[in-house]
Amino acid sequence: MTKTVWSKKIRYFLFGTFALIVTLVVIPMLVYKQPPLPQGIGISGFPVKVDAGDIRLIIDSTSFDPGRKRRVIDQGIFDEMLSMIKRADMFIYVDFFLWNPWQGSVREDHRALSWELAKALITKKRFNPSVHILVLTDPINRIYGHYEPELFGKMADAGIAVVFADLEKMQDSNPLVAALLGFYGRPFRTGSALGSLVDRPVLSNPFTISGPPVTIRQMSRLLMFKANHRKVMITGSSDRPMELVVGSMNPADGSSAHSNIALHISGRIARTALFSELKVVEWSVTRQDNVSGGEDRKAAGILHSIREAAAAQGDTGSKHGNTFAEWHTESAIAARLSELLDVSGRGDEIRIALFYLSDRKIVSSIKDALGRGASVRMILDANKDAFGREKIGIPNRTVAAELVEYAETTDIMIRWADTHGEQFHTKAISITNGKKKKHIFMTGSANWTRRNLRNYNLEANVVVRNAPVVNGKFNNYFDKAWSNADGINYTLPYDAWEVKGFARLWKTALYRFQEWSGICTF
Repeated sequence: MTKTVWSKKIRYFLFGTFALIVTLVVIPMLVYKQPPLPQGIGISGFPVKVDAGDIRLIIDSTSFDPGRKRRVIDQGIFDEMLSMIKRADMFIYVDFFLWNPWQGSVREDHRALSWELAKALITKKRFNPSVHILVLTDPINRIYGHYEPELFGKMADAGIAVVFADLEKMQDSNPLVAALLGFYGRPFRTGSALGSLVDRPVLSNPFTISGPPVTIRQMSRLLMFKANHRKVMITGSSDRPMELVVGSMNPADGSSAHSNIALHISGRIARTALFSELKVVEWSVTRQDNVSGGEDRKAAGILHSIREAAAAQGDTGSKHGNTFAEWHTESAIAARLSELLDVSGRGDEIRIALFYLSDRKIVSSIKDALGRGASVRMILDANKDAFGREKIGIPNRTVAAELVEYAETTDIMIRWADTHGEQFHTKAISITNGKKKKHIFMTGSANWTRRNLRNYNLEANVVVRNAPVVNGKFNNYFDKAWSNADGINYTLPYDAWEVKGFARLWKTALYRFQEWSGICTF
């Protein structure tokens, strides 16, 4: 057979293979439809007056002492939540993304947060049985099946309602995988003849080395890349206004040494946050499988009791001063963040501390603020560690390179958090202008990524306006970390993790594709 004939056969084979692959992908995509947005998504709360003394910024900071060659950990968020639990005598509402004792490939032994929080709630319920306690968490904590840690069963046995957010009602951030699984996964649905094939635990546990193997079905749900990513606690007491903590901390043992930020706020804003949160619980308890122990009716009853108790407290907002707090979720966070950046310019000092920065519209807004003369400084996580697994720096290092290149003649500087196994998990921005008496601060659960800001994950942030003490505390912490005060290493210079050359080229291409497609973990 001649070389020409072989060449034609190879071309036909390659073309046929390509056409088959395209067909197998295109057909599912043509019939795929995003689920409608459930209630309680993208909420932009009205500004609520707050007494300045009712707002406190809490900072969990992890740095490194080069002399003693060890980490320096200074934390307060978790202890504040434990204090809130002790003070509550009406209800306790808890919503956290990661809440488990699992360890990655490198063990973090700083603090066993998961059991400590569970025991605090169980003890509260045991000694104060009239206190209604409701927990909302993410099904990642049961590895998208029924492998939930013992602590959830213990809480359910104590009379605490434990609800896992119904991710199937949320829109898909990874539509390609969602379309393929939805189309080709039908013969393998639970209870079908072929379903047992994907329900066999044959894969290594992705979250903890000592954990049981997981099924193909569980791993397929993991690849959907969507989550209830919120970190919120709200408590009600008969002798004080409702209390709210919202921030970036997860009560997971493997996260116990992370740097985080949270706001503690008392008053009407807590009620706004609670009613927003309860909407998610409402559409999650409609499926019995989403409630630990299958007690969906009991969970719905506790939800109703908490809503009634909160409504009975009446209006506890401030009627004096000009300090305001705003509750925002999902896409409303993106809209408010863009608005804050889009009106920033000359004379404004912008300090940003972030775990992930990738959303293209937010990156453009930062550039525009620079173009108008705003001063921008950032402390970013270098995206190199994830529970003992090494990462390649996407997306932060590529986005940082883009911003530094853009700001060649403008005022932007970037430093990296000096992490040693833990993560710089903060998500915060401070905008101040002394001449204009401008003080704006935002923090919460949302990373600045497409998944976090475009209605795919559940997220919760708070914006505080005209609270100079809050901005002052954050700015002092930021500046101390920037300059590595007291001989302690908080940050590293930009060139420590700078990406350039061919590495920048392919990592940028990969980041942009992942951000666009949703096929990523950020």
